[in-house]
Amino acid sequence: MTDPTAQPKKNVARVFRMDRMALTEVRPGFARTGLRSEGAVTTVNWFDPGYKTIGPHAHPFDQLSYVLCGAIRFWVGDEVFDVVSPSVLYIPGGVPHCAEPIGDERALNVDVFAPLREDYLALCEHQDFVA
Repeated sequence: MTDPTAQPKKNVARVFRMDRMALTEVRPGFARTGLRSEGAVTTVNWFDPGYKTIGPHAHPFDQLSYVLCGAIRFWVGDEVFDVVSPSVLYIPGGVPHCAEPIGDERALNVDVFAPLREDYLALCEHQDFVA
């Protein structure tokens, strides 16, 4: 029996299967979830073949975009990068960017943002992180 007055456990090492995590649909063909640590947030992003970007956005956070499956075309400022797995793209904070999958394979990318993005913490609720 669990003690209802017990304090939450400090965070412990755990494995999260990216292919089994509950996803939030951002738009048809693009879904994601998140994980966090004390100082960073990651988003786990799945892009279906044929998904088209709605255009660039920018934020003050540096972003590392790891392409783990498939291939993704990124527009970053005035440059275009075709990133094929396994690769990573660095996007400096403040630079407009967007992305969409290329090819016939579902693409998986993981974005790492630091410092911690408060606006993405809701994506991480399943993690039961104790701050």
